[in-house]
Formats: sequence, structure tokens, C-alpha cells
Amino acid sequence: MEPVNRTVMRAFAGGILHGVMLQAATALTSPSTVLPAFIAHLTGSTVAVGGVLSALALGAALAGLPASSWVEAARRKKVFLYLAIWTRAGAFAVLAYLTARYAESDPGRVYTALVVFLGLFALAGGLGGVAYLPVIGKAIPPGLRGRYFGWRSLLGAVFAAAVGLASRPLWTRFPDGYVLAFSLAVVALVLGFVGFWMIPERPDRPRSRTPVAAHLKGALALVHTPQMRGFLLAYLLTGLYYLALPFYVVAARENGLPASYIGLLVAAQALAEGLNLWIGRRMDERGSHVGLVYVGWLALAVPLSALVGAGLVGAVFTFVLVGVTLNGIENAYGAYLLSFTRPEQAATSTALMAITGAPRALWPLLGGWLASRFGYELIFALTALGLAAALILAKRLPPERRELGELH
Repeated sequence: MEPVNRTVMRAFAGGILHGVMLQAATALTSPSTVLPAFIAHLTGSTVAVGGVLSALALGAALAGLPASSWVEAARRKKVFLYLAIWTRAGAFAVLAYLTARYAESDPGRVYTALVVFLGLFALAGGLGGVAYLPVIGKAIPPGLRGRYFGWRSLLGAVFAAAVGLASRPLWTRFPDGYVLAFSLAVVALVLGFVGFWMIPERPDRPRSRTPVAAHLKGALALVHTPQMRGFLLAYLLTGLYYLALPFYVVAARENGLPASYIGLLVAAQALAEGLNLWIGRRMDERGSHVGLVYVGWLALAVPLSALVGAGLVGAVFTFVLVGVTLNGIENAYGAYLLSFTRPEQAATSTALMAITGAPRALWPLLGGWLASRFGYELIFALTALGLAAALILAKRLPPERRELGELH
């Protein structure tokens, strides 16, 4: 690794601490394992399971573009991340309380509150997401970004895997185990705040906020540029990944996988995220475009594995692939976005990426409806077709890099 100054080292370490704690919180509240199993306990409905991921994705998408004009005008953008972290922590604290009090006596109330609060949680996450890449783009130099995302995933994966293995007894204790998991997630998010606080942020030059109408017009013009248009179309199709995501664990359970093995799947998924370090190194050496191709192939392998896999070994292999791609997709697309986006357009470009991902809010609901009528094999096959098309488009994107500014 090339020499770096103390400012960059602090940003690197703070970002990784934030990532590790976020991974731990995700392991305890995973939308691909824990929350589907929790909702299945509450309702027994595949459509209800899909509704959870729908609330998460829709809330994240809605916040981005309208907020990006405020983010771009702000001299310091970390405040938006602080708001997101504390909103997430508060949402899970409330969910822990509601689960403890009403899960057995009034599960419908808990499910309704769960969807509402996770929507709020995602809304704040979408707001923070608009600011996250601009902050990282200034704090982490271009030649270190791939390794930053990779180390963030690797160290977070090791910690999250330990959390997943230690949490195995929780998932057989309903609702007490889930109450404890949500509470521990709040603690992890608070520690993640400390990590993000460590990242230095160079204030931007003062600038006036663009009126919303003019800002939206500028965003539309940005969409019409060839590279952005191709990028967003590939990302749109990659969103079909979420059509089947919450149903891999449900299908495995219905095929006889004991509930006690959910923790093992969480651990397998978390450990596999460490493979993003290898992908990150390849991105630093060969350009960010190579990351799109790698995660494209691996994402396509997820539904194919679920179609052919059987038993514990098949389920573990599927969740290894989920572990590499769940964050790997966002890492690769985010790094590629930074490679061709101008600094003053970073927040708007990130918001456009989030808006393009908005349809994924509907895919889990559609997946639940299809699964209840035609079985899981159909949604796994449809997911594979969409991801194959996304891979073809991603491979056609240009590899040129125009990096976002560094922190000096």
C-alpha cells in the first residue's frame, strides 16, 4: 500500500470501524435471514416477508434526489450521516420494545409497526447514503478506495460471522431472542457512529443551494449522458437481485433446514463478505469497472445455486454467494460511480443511483406473491434472467476513470 498521511489513516480506520459495527448490526437484523424468519414467525405469510424488504428499499430510494440539493450545498456532509445512524438506532430500539411487549399477544400490530419503522430506518439510510460517497470520495484517495471497501467488508465479515455463530441460540427463542438481537444492534450502531465521527471532512467551498426544480432539471440532463444512462440501466436490472433475496432462507426452512441453522447461514454470509477485499484489490489495480463484472457473475450465481442446491451444504453455498454480493454490488457500483462523476455532482449522482434502485422495493412483494402461487423455483429463475441481462450491460460500460477529488 502506498504511503499515506495521518489524515487518510484516520479516515481509513474510522471508516472501517463504522463498517465493522454496521456489519454486526446487519448480522443481527439481516433482511435476508433474520427478518424474514422473524416475520414468518409473526404472520406465516410470504407476502408479509416480502413487505419488509419493500419498506427498506422504498424508504431509501425516496430520500435521495430531493435531499441531494441540500447535501451538495452543505459545506460539511457528515451531519446527514449522523442523522441516519441515530434514526436507525432509534428505530431498532422501538422495535425491540414492541416485539417484547406485543409479539405474542398482537403479532399483527408488531408486523405493521415493523414495516413502518423499517421504512423510517431506510428513509434515513437513503438520506445518509447520498452523503456517504461524497465524504468517502474526499477522505479516501482513488488508489485506496478498492482496498478500503475490501478491508471494510473483510473485517466487518469476521466480526459479523462471530456474531452470527454466537447468535444461533437466539433464533429458536421467539420472541425473546429477537428482542435481544435488536437491542444489541442498537449498541453496534452507536459504536458505528464513533467510527464515522473519526473520519475527517474537509469543508467544501460555500455555495448556494440550487432550487429544487432547477436541481431536478440538472439531474435529468445528467441521466441523458451516455455513460450515466448505461450505468443506471445496468444498476436497475441488478435490482432484480432482491426479487428472491428474502426467500432463500424461507425456501431452505420449508425444505427441512432446522431453525437452529439460521445462525450458521448468517455466519457463512458474513464470512464470505471478506472476499470483497480480493475484488477491491483488483479494482485498485485494473480499474473499478472490473468490480462490476466480478460481482455481476457472482450475483448471477446466487439464484442458480438456489435452484440446484439441496440440504445444508446447498444452503450454505447459496449464502456464501449472498455474502459476497449483498454489499459487493453496492461497493462495485459505488466505486465505479466515483470514477466518472464530477465532485460537484457526487450527491446528485448517488441520489440517481438510489432512485434507480427504487423498483427493488416492489420486487420482494412480487416475489412473495409469485412464491405463494407458483413456488420458489419461478422467482429464482426470473432473478437469474434479470441478473444475466444486467451483467451484459455492465460489461459494455467504458472502463475510463475520472476520479473524485482527494482529501488534502
